Amino acid sequence: MRNPKRVLPFVTSLMSLMVVGAAAQTPADQSKAATASPASPPAAQGAPAQAAASSTTPVTPVATVPSLNPKELQGLDVFASGGQQLGTVTKVDTLPDGKVKDVELKSGGFLGMFKTTYVVPADKVAKKGSRIELSMTSDQAKQFVK
Repeated sequence: MRNPKRVLPFVTSLMSLMVVGAAAQTPADQSKAATASPASPPAAQGAPAQAAASSTTPVTPVATVPSLNPKELQGLDVFASGGQQLGTVTKVDTLPDGKVKDVELKSGGFLGMFKTTYVVPADKVAKKGSRIELSMTSDQAKQFVK
């Protein structure tokens, strides 16, 4: 029988490599989605640019991820894209329609003291099995400290 103390680090590092590869693809996909705007069709050739700009009004939607179920996220461990555990989900903020707006997580601490609270937008969160992975490193997550 294999020694579990030797197998576990190997499996953990292998999973980290898979997560990093998936996270590396996510920002590119999001930037493509952000630049393509189906609500504003391209201006016709020969049409004045001013007419095209005045006919559309930019709308800033709240970033939500409809596939996240708030009840399923509660209590899950949260990991950065580099594989570091940041903490555990303590609260999920939702919009009136039930979509997840942002996720609050707490990390670290010593005997309940020195804990750090993060409030991360839903578009930076992805549920992967029984854990949550952020599409950012632990250093980038520090900008969301509450």
